[in-house]
Formats: sequence, structure tokens, C-alpha cells
Amino acid sequence: MADSEIITIPLRLPRDEAAALAQLVKRFGYDDAERLSARHDGGAERDAMLNGMGKLQSALACAGYAPR
Repeated sequence: MADSEIITIPLRLPRDEAAALAQLVKRFGYDDAERLSARHDGGAERDAMLNGMGKLQSALACAGYAPR
């Protein structure tokens, strides 16, 4: 996937949804991304998923939702 531009996604969540999303992001790993991504792109979509999840995890942590 080409990195043509950066976008901002405003997101408002209830506290319980933010906490649950933080748990999901914590548990989402390489195997999940591999299983859910396109098969014939050399891993580009998988890598994009992992990078996006990492950014989401960081944003949640900055908002106070960093599960142990």
C-alpha cells in the first residue's frame, strides 16, 4: 500500500469501549495480521495493519488506556 498522505481520524469513545479497544490492540499480533491480510502483496497490507495498530495503541495509551 502506498503511503500517499497522512490523515487524521477524530474518534470519541465511551470509557468502556476505549478500554476494550486497548485490550484488543494489545492482543492483536503478527499472526492475526497475517491471517487477515491480502495474500499476494508481499506482506504490505499485513505490515500496514501492524503499523496502524501500533499507532492506535500509542494514541490509546496517551489517552490513559494502556493495558498491562
